[in-house]
Parts: sequence; structure tokens; C-alpha cells
Amino acid sequence: MRIHSCLGCGLATLLGVVVTNGAFADDATPSGPVATALGCLTSSPIALACDGNDCGQPRQRFASDRAFEGFIGPITNPVFSKDPRSLTEARFLFIHNNIPGDHPLGPGDFQAYGLQVRVALTERLTLIADKDGYAVIHPKGGGTQDGWLNIGVGLKYVFVRDVERQFLVSGGFMFEPQSGEADVFQSHGDGIFSFFLTSGKEFGGCNHLLGTIGYQVPVNSNQNSSNYYASVHLDRQIGRFYPLVELNWFHWVAGGNRGLPPILGEGDGLLNLGTSGVAGNDLVTFAVGGKFKLSPHAELGAAWEFPISNRRDLIDNRLTVEFILRY
Repeated sequence: MRIHSCLGCGLATLLGVVVTNGAFADDATPSGPVATALGCLTSSPIALACDGNDCGQPRQRFASDRAFEGFIGPITNPVFSKDPRSLTEARFLFIHNNIPGDHPLGPGDFQAYGLQVRVALTERLTLIADKDGYAVIHPKGGGTQDGWLNIGVGLKYVFVRDVERQFLVSGGFMFEPQSGEADVFQSHGDGIFSFFLTSGKEFGGCNHLLGTIGYQVPVNSNQNSSNYYASVHLDRQIGRFYPLVELNWFHWVAGGNRGLPPILGEGDGLLNLGTSGVAGNDLVTFAVGGKFKLSPHAELGAAWEFPISNRRDLIDNRLTVEFILRY
């Protein structure tokens, strides 16, 4: 695949080292950025940058942007938190969420099974389908409820793509028509729009900081709530393993008018209940986890998330597991 400025093939020359068959020659002692890169990567920087292909080749249709191979995407807040790169991938998700004991539905739990699909239409423009799947809810004192979640689709565009500084800024939108089932608190209203900006920066050679900010607004404000949201992701690359921490914040600016009492709280991307009286509420969660790069085309990750704000709404604690196949 073509890498901007032939990043992989020019790496040895730019850093002033001798590379032979993907390894440093005996008389070359890595230092500075090279030593830092070797401390992060288990394979040679060239092999990872070029993804096993000769540099200078034209980009294949729908291929992921491979100029930011040190990056990984966020795990938690999976509907709203975005990877700023232009990628073609299938992301399989499993979520197990424990509901607080003082919630009307708790103590209980729910599980969600999802498949997110992204297609890199160009090096900068990506089609995203970041909400879909099936949910199973086990509420307190009631039978199991299950059904399909709403589907959400949209577009993401990379506005800033600085390969040399490993810096990205992207933005886009997603529309969620009410296509799901009422048994899992979907299908009410006339659809919801989400608008977002997301950015990523590599620093210190092995560290990556990603952030997303956005606004969710319903077509029918009587049926769904409106909220601002923000997510921050920090990781450190250690070979193929990435320990990480994440922080998510939701601030509701308006509730719905469906007659639902404020004690129900709100959802956090998976759900938008349209609860009355939630304006001004804040939910903040913290997560710790890790990812492992099985290959340039496959990743496995997991994160444990819990609220750190006074409000917990539907989250007592949550496990999110992902498996990504990338083209």
C-alpha cells in the first residue's frame, strides 16, 4: 500500500541508520527516534509501515490508511467515541453491563452484541455504521427482554492528516433511525443525529492520545433527549500490547417528554430513553483495559468501565470486548 512520502521505505534514510533485511546492521547503533520506535514495535518499522508491501504502490480501493500503524482505536463508549483514521474494518462487540441495585431496573444486567462496519471510501472519507446489534435485558423482578437495537450510519472525513507528526483531526455525523424494538427501549421518536469531531496524536514515540467531542440531537425532542459527550483515550504501545485508560463524559441539555420519571436516568449511546427532567445531569465513567495486535489486520481488546460521578444511571460496571478485522 502507498504510504505518504513513502514513510516505510524512507525511514532508514531519514533517521540515518543502516537497515538490512528488516534489521539493523551490526555496526549501526539505534538511538533517538529509532530506539524509541524499537521499544514500541516487535517488527521492523518498515514492515509495519508498508504492511508487507512495497512502498510506492498505489492505494488499493477501500484500503485502510496504513500511515498511522502505531495507533489503536478507543474501546468504551463504542457508539460515540471515534477512531480518527480512515479505515475499512469489521468490529465485533460484546458488552456486559451490570445495572445498579438502586435503579428501577436493578439489580439486573444487560448484554449487547454488535457489529460495527467502516469502509474507507478514500484516504480521507469513511462510511461508518457504528450502531446496530442485539440486546438482552434481565431487569429486576421481571422476565428477560430482548430485541434489535437501532441502526446508526454516517460519514467521517479526515480534515488534518499529518503523517510526519502522526497527527489527525476528523469530523462527521451519524443518523440513527428508530429501527429497533421497543422491548429494548428502541423505536420511539423520529430519529437522532450525532455530530462529532475526533483527533489523535502520537507522542513520545510510543504513546497515543485520542479524543472525541460531539452533540446528539433528536428530530423529535419530545421523544428523545439531547446531550453533549466527550471521550478521551490514552495508551502506551509495548510491542504488540497496548495498556490503556479511557474517560467518558455525558451532559444532558434537554430531556424528552414521554412521561418517564427522572429516576430512570438516561442511556449513554446504546440507549436514548427520552426521560423527563434529565437536563443538567452529568455521567462520567472511567475505564482501564488493553488491546493486542494479533497482526496488521486483526486486533483484540477489552476494557472494564465504571462510573466516577455521583450519577450512575444504568451503569454499575461494564465489560466491553472487541475483535477487529481490518483491510
